[in-house]
Amino acid sequence: MNMYDTIFSRKSIRKFYYETIEWETLDDILKFADSLSMLTQGIKVEFKLISNIERNQGFNGPFAVRAPYYISLSSEKKDDYLLNAGYIMQQLSLYIESKGLGTCFMGGASPGWGLKNTMRFDYVISLAFGKSKEPLYRESFLAKRYPESELVVYKEEVSSDIRKMLEAARLAPSSLNNQPWRFVVYKNRIHIFAKKNPWIARPLDKLKMIDMGIMLANLMIAAEELWIDVKLTKSEALMNKSFEKNDYILTVLIS
Repeated sequence: MNMYDTIFSRKSIRKFYYETIEWETLDDILKFADSLSMLTQGIKVEFKLISNIERNQGFNGPFAVRAPYYISLSSEKKDDYLLNAGYIMQQLSLYIESKGLGTCFMGGASPGWGLKNTMRFDYVISLAFGKSKEPLYRESFLAKRYPESELVVYKEEVSSDIRKMLEAARLAPSSLNNQPWRFVVYKNRIHIFAKKNPWIARPLDKLKMIDMGIMLANLMIAAEELWIDVKLTKSEALMNKSFEKNDYILTVLIS
């Protein structure tokens, strides 16, 4: 199963066996992480592999997942660094899942200060992973996701491959299953928006931007699998326009 196939069958795993994973597998995961291309070039990041087997590493919070291993990401704080973090961590998550291991994003939990102090940059997010006690995969129709009709506005008729790209994006995981992404679609471009949080939920805006990066990873992996040439850009006109319910994020140009 490759990463594209995994998009349609993965699910978040929250129950793990506390068993060690062979070093060859862990080393392969780290090498893949180091090879990942960034959504935004020029942002320095660091991946840190953490074993939770011998010693509890202090991941706390209402949504903490107890797992044998974590990979934590720290990053320079530059423009779109949260989008970039979600983008690269979702690729890593899909890669790990394609190897038969379970994963779960730790959006609502963070490592203890001792661990944070060992990180090169500012802590962003962690991924729990290990051998799963639960079934790793499920049919895509069982995923609790909004229907396409609530997320996508088609301005023109588009190809079946573009619809497959959007389906991959629709299935992305998100914090609290918030699914903030919205799409306005033409034959040659997709404008991507993020639903605004109500003022009481504004503290979740950081996680929302990570979620948007996670979704973009699914979209770009699907484009590559389907041999669709795409380019990410930002429309100055849309950036300067105010929207009542959504924030403009970027545009996917389709050749």
